[in-house]
Amino acid sequence: MKKIQIIWIALLSLLLVTGCTNKTTGLDDSGNSGESTDPAKQEDESAVGKPGQYNETALSDYFLPDTSKAHFQGDENKIANLDIDYAQPYKNYVIVHESYNGTLTRYIYKIEENQIMQLNQRVVELKEDFPSLEEVEKMEPNGIYLKKPFEVGMRFDEWEIIETKVKVDTPYQTFENAFIIETKSKDAQIRKYFVEGFGEVKREKVMNTTDGDEVQENLELSSVTKP
Repeated sequence: MKKIQIIWIALLSLLLVTGCTNKTTGLDDSGNSGESTDPAKQEDESAVGKPGQYNETALSDYFLPDTSKAHFQGDENKIANLDIDYAQPYKNYVIVHESYNGTLTRYIYKIEENQIMQLNQRVVELKEDFPSLEEVEKMEPNGIYLKKPFEVGMRFDEWEIIETKVKVDTPYQTFENAFIIETKSKDAQIRKYFVEGFGEVKREKVMNTTDGDEVQENLELSSVTKP
């Protein structure tokens, strides 16, 4: 009788050890870890722009890579188009050239830990007209381009984040996780849509005319060229 009891105790102990081992290693009954091994699913789960991840993203990810180009098209019944060239000639500095209706404007930004400062904005003739690093380092900020945390109600300069986790359709693609910043004045209201890995993907501008009417202009990302 004692021998039978000893055998049962040994079997129960073995079952308990086996169960604990499976829990510790995360194995299921088939011996799998329970984690997805499907590359497509893993890529989807780690996709850039996952909801709620804005503030964990490097601010440099809100510009396209060095030497990239982006084209924005206007509404179908308008001829407005915007072309943007991105350059990162120096660490933590981004130089952007925007060509809009024949005017070329150069913007210089400095990427800091929690914000992107605008250092310079001027109309230029050539995209290659870069200032030297020494000249850039001496520039004083004249505004804030973006500032963390990217949460509704966050204000910087004349801008405010008014919405997050927004779906936005563009001719280039549909983005699932944009956030919107907005500025208002007596004569106009401007909204910009930002997406991690791209930066701006859409602009909306509503202007009030002297006649009391509203004129709206949209610019949406339609093509991207990366190095």
